[in-house]
Amino acid sequence: MVDIAVVGAGTMGAGIAQSAAAAGLSSTVLDVQEDALARGRASIERDLDRRVKKGRISEDERREILGRVSMTTSVEDCAGAPVIIEAVVENMEIKRKVFADLEGVVAEDAVLATNTSSLSVAGIAAATERPERVVGMHFFNPVPAMRLVEIVTGPSTDPAAVRRAEEISERLGKTPIRVADTPGFVVNRVARPFYLEALRIVEACGEPEQVDAAIREAGFRMGPLQLADLIGNDINLAVSESLFERYYFQPRFRPSYLQRSMVEAGLLGRKSGRGFYDYGSEDTERAEETPAPSEDVALRVISCIVNEAFLTLSEGVATADDIDLAMKLGANYPKGPFEWAEEIGSHAILETLDSLRAAHGDAYLACSLLRERALEGPVSN
Repeated sequence: MVDIAVVGAGTMGAGIAQSAAAAGLSSTVLDVQEDALARGRASIERDLDRRVKKGRISEDERREILGRVSMTTSVEDCAGAPVIIEAVVENMEIKRKVFADLEGVVAEDAVLATNTSSLSVAGIAAATERPERVVGMHFFNPVPAMRLVEIVTGPSTDPAAVRRAEEISERLGKTPIRVADTPGFVVNRVARPFYLEALRIVEACGEPEQVDAAIREAGFRMGPLQLADLIGNDINLAVSESLFERYYFQPRFRPSYLQRSMVEAGLLGRKSGRGFYDYGSEDTERAEETPAPSEDVALRVISCIVNEAFLTLSEGVATADDIDLAMKLGANYPKGPFEWAEEIGSHAILETLDSLRAAHGDAYLACSLLRERALEGPVSN
């Protein structure tokens, strides 16, 4: 019997299985393709090799961890697992089929978790006969290094399944936060303005180097355009387009036409050799040396992030403390949005948003809760 079964041997699935094995749990990875399983095991071995070279684990520990990971193409090998985590391609129909197949072999009290980053947990659970045991467990890449797990509760999810998901996350050395089943959950949603507002500034004749420099000056490790290049502009755009559609085309989620044209031109970022920066030249080094143009760029971007966090809080997606924790652990932000609201002042953020709305429209409509807090005082849960 295994402690955890993971469906999907890609980057996320292999990372989850590795994290489980490193925590002393036995895990099995299920995939329909033998070559995918081979690639998954190879990625685990490479990461463990790096950890041995850096002195983080011993050679004996490496062997023990690998010994706790098994690979299979048979769904029946998941039958005895008390927790099954699905980490297949981000496609609703494929995920629904996986869950329907799993339900035919796993125990009645097994928890079925999905690692979806953007799809509805309720929609996935609807493919099962017992949707109450389906829960979201959204890990972040790279899984062995990232501490956050968003525990997503669908409308039918049993509190017992949520507790089991939290317990297993903690056993893996992760920090779980509870979030409601809404588009983008917390991190992907609250992080959207980090990219979208920076792109709007560049669309209005700003320079990528100056925008990124201003954001780094505010304490971020990377500028939003550098990070979009690292992630891949195609992937970054796809997330923006998905949220824009799932939030019924609200103006604040409007994707960037500049980024769309770059994707169409093949300027995907580091993986294509060129995006906002040319990775075949010294442009990226010069970007690091470019002075920030003013504090206004950072204040504008941070104000939009804070506004989205207040909207997320007002809709009951998560608590203020958990939103702050999620953005620091899942997006590597130097501060949480509500910490920024306290530091900068809700009134200053509201003034920034109101000024932008007067100039550019309802994409900058301030959350009513933020407006109340600007008048009343500190943020509370």
